[in-house]
Amino acid sequence: MDFLCEHVVERKKEGFYRFKKTLILLAWIIFPLLFIAVCFGIGSISPALSVFKFSLFLIPLFVFLGLKIAPINMAYGDVSYEYSLNSGTMDFSKIYGLRFKKDWFSIDLTKVERCAPVEEMTQNEKVNGNYRRVYKAVSSDKAKNRYYAIFRNDKDERCIAYFEVIKKSLKMIKMYHTATVMKELSE
Repeated sequence: MDFLCEHVVERKKEGFYRFKKTLILLAWIIFPLLFIAVCFGIGSISPALSVFKFSLFLIPLFVFLGLKIAPINMAYGDVSYEYSLNSGTMDFSKIYGLRFKKDWFSIDLTKVERCAPVEEMTQNEKVNGNYRRVYKAVSSDKAKNRYYAIFRNDKDERCIAYFEVIKKSLKMIKMYHTATVMKELSE
C-alpha cells in the first residue's frame, strides 16, 4: 500500500478571482502615479515644500521596480492548492504562479470530528458550526468530489476545511479516520 499521496488543484478563474492579476498590475501603475500627484500637491502648498515637486525624478525608480517586482507579485494572481497525505497527517500548501510554495495548515486525521462529501453536510454543521477558521482548497465552489473535514488545529480552535479528493487520497483518509463517509467519485 502506498503511504504518500499528493494532489494539486488549480483555482479556476471565476468571479472576482479572475481579475486578481489585472488588479495587481494596475496597483503597480496607479500607486506610483498617485504618489507623484500627492507630492506635487504638497509641493504647491508653499515654497518651503517645493522640494516635493522633485518626486518626478522618481519615475525611473518606479519603472525599474515595476519591471523587476511586478511580475513576481503577479504570480500571486494564480493560486493552486496542494495537499499531501503522509502518516495520518494531511498537509495543505498554497502554490502561487507555479513558483512559490507556502505551507498553509495541517490536519491530523486521527483527530478529525467529521469527514464527508459537501453534499452530505447537515444544516446544523453549516449554520451552527462556530468555526474559528474556514479553509477552502478547492478549484471552484461547484467542483466535483468536494469533501469537508471538521477538525481542531494546534491552537485547539474548531476549523473546517474544504478540499477535492481523488480515489487514492480518499482511501488513505478512510484508513486513518474510519468514520469517513465514502462516495463514488465522478471523473
